[in-house]
Amino acid sequence: MSNKFGVHGHDNVSMTGIAFPVSDRRNIYPAVAAILAMLVAAAAGYLMLPRADVSLPLVEGCRLDRQTCSAALPGGGRIEMAIEPRPVPSSGPMRVVVAVEGRQPVGVEVSFQGVDMNMGLHRLPLAAAGGRFVGETTLPVCVTGRMVWQATVMLETGRANVTVPFRFESGL
Repeated sequence: MSNKFGVHGHDNVSMTGIAFPVSDRRNIYPAVAAILAMLVAAAAGYLMLPRADVSLPLVEGCRLDRQTCSAALPGGGRIEMAIEPRPVPSSGPMRVVVAVEGRQPVGVEVSFQGVDMNMGLHRLPLAAAGGRFVGETTLPVCVTGRMVWQATVMLETGRANVTVPFRFESGL
C-alpha cells in the first residue's frame, strides 16, 4: 500500500515522504553531531573575533567645565557627558555623569589625561544608575593650579569599543 507521496510502507516514512529503513535511522546521529559541532565552532569563532575600536575626534566647541557636552555616535545615537561641580576644582571630588541614547553599552569608563602636562592616566569605571552612568573621582593635583584635561569616554557596546574625547579645565 502506498501513501499520498507514492512511497510504500507506512512505518518508516518521514513527513517529507522519504523512507528510511529502520536499520538506517541510526546513521543520522553522526550527521546531526557533526552539524552541531560545526555550529558550536562557528559560535566560538564569532565570540573570539576582535572587537572593533572606533575613536571619534575631539568634541570641539564644548568644554565640560562650563556645560554639558554631547556628540553623535557612529551608526546612530548620542552620548552626553557632564562634570560637577562647575568650575571644576583643582583638588577635591568631582562627579562624572554619562548618558547614552540609541545604544545599550555593556560598560562605560572615563580616562583622564593632562593635555599640556603628563599627569599619568587616571581611569574611572562608571556605574549604571537609572539610565545613566555615574562615578566620582578626584584628579591628581597640578602644581600650577590650572590644568587642561582630556576626558575620554570609552563605551563598550557589543562588538565595538567607542571612544569620545572631551576637554575641560580645572583649577579656575
